[in-house]
Amino acid sequence: MKAAVFDGETVKLKEVSEPQILDSQVLIKVKAVGICGTDIAIIKGDLPTPTPIILGHEFSGEIVQVGSNVDKSWLGKRVTSEINTNIDFDCYYCQRGLYTQCISRKPIGIDVDGALAEFIAVESYLIHEIPRELSFEEATFIEPLAAAYQTFVMMPLNRDDKNIAIFGLGKLGLLLVQVAINEGLKVIVVDGSDKKLALAKKFGADHLINRKSCLNIPEEIKKHTNNLGADIVVDTSGNPDALNNIVNSCRTRGKIHAKSTHGLDVPINLTDIVVREITVYSSRCGPFELAIKGLKTGKIQVKDLISKIYPLSGIEEAFNSYEKDKNNIKTIIKFE
Repeated sequence: MKAAVFDGETVKLKEVSEPQILDSQVLIKVKAVGICGTDIAIIKGDLPTPTPIILGHEFSGEIVQVGSNVDKSWLGKRVTSEINTNIDFDCYYCQRGLYTQCISRKPIGIDVDGALAEFIAVESYLIHEIPRELSFEEATFIEPLAAAYQTFVMMPLNRDDKNIAIFGLGKLGLLLVQVAINEGLKVIVVDGSDKKLALAKKFGADHLINRKSCLNIPEEIKKHTNNLGADIVVDTSGNPDALNNIVNSCRTRGKIHAKSTHGLDVPINLTDIVVREITVYSSRCGPFELAIKGLKTGKIQVKDLISKIYPLSGIEEAFNSYEKDKNNIKTIIKFE
């Protein structure tokens, strides 16, 4: 089968062996894969991974084979998959239901071969059926949307949380805008792309700040928050230089939530966090059930987030375009 393989330097289309499934696994014929900022961090060398490796963890497809221990009714189902495989179900975290933090976990497309291939084998406990209302392309948003919902799972809102400032309007940031609005928050967004800012406004964002033309972002945010700073500030920018702006944009006893996975060590003003008693949160993978429901009910809109679609044969151009086009939100690889 054909697969996009990262060899430690570049991503190239290669012919590789089709995966053989275990008794507990299913074989998925891949239909669509979204390119993620994590993929870019891997290619840049900022996020170390074993190589060679097939990238891709935001995907959808159709089950064409099931292992002997898997219910045969899954055959032919349209599915997506969670990404944390190799779960031991026995460690400290698994015993507490925190499977995405299992000490044995190996994320698909990051530590083990991913979905930028014609077929992928995954454990059956990871799969979720895709509603008929969703296309395969839309279904590639389920994994990142689940991560957006996880923001508020890890950081429950209280009565003082009225507004949120979101730094970065890539795919995750624009999903988070919609989730935050559904949570009843006033939304301030910060980005350098007028196109992305306009899209955030279309989704219902209240205040738009272009970081390229704004001389003092924290002061601008204070203008919209009773001169206090935002109750919640979330970083989805992937820009390590943004962090101190984020701290300065948060009100005293407010909340900061880190969502970026750029793989870099970054400086941050810890003293200011301590003195102003700011609470710092972080989160990653989230509840697929919530994401699927959000898409099925139409509360979350994703069609406008699809910037470009390429065939697998155009994988090198797809990655090059993703990095060069600052207005790119989501690039999808579509399989025949």
